[in-house]
Amino acid sequence: MDHNKRRFDREPVTVPCKISYEDDSRNSAQASIINLSSGGVMLAAEQGFIANERVSITLDDGYDCLLFEFAEILVGTVRWSQATKDEGQDVYHVGVALERELPHKIFLTEQ
Repeated sequence: MDHNKRRFDREPVTVPCKISYEDDSRNSAQASIINLSSGGVMLAAEQGFIANERVSITLDDGYDCLLFEFAEILVGTVRWSQATKDEGQDVYHVGVALERELPHKIFLTEQ
């Protein structure tokens, strides 16, 4: 019996980015996308974000990045945010449901 109730498979990645509330780009945090699916992303961020708030995720330039057919900025809604420790540092894992599904074919490139 499969207990995974997720609609989309997750793919592990490491993509540097910034996350901010959609209407408040001054309050942004450094983050990294640590897994993604067609319908959402999970981030490791410097700060937590409030569930049900809309956010923008901007991919960093000059690093390994995702090539999307439509944009380098992803918009979605925070579904959950949880504090954790990673190598002794406070980190917040943030789950974001994207407004637009990502293409099924996603390419990782090295720069």
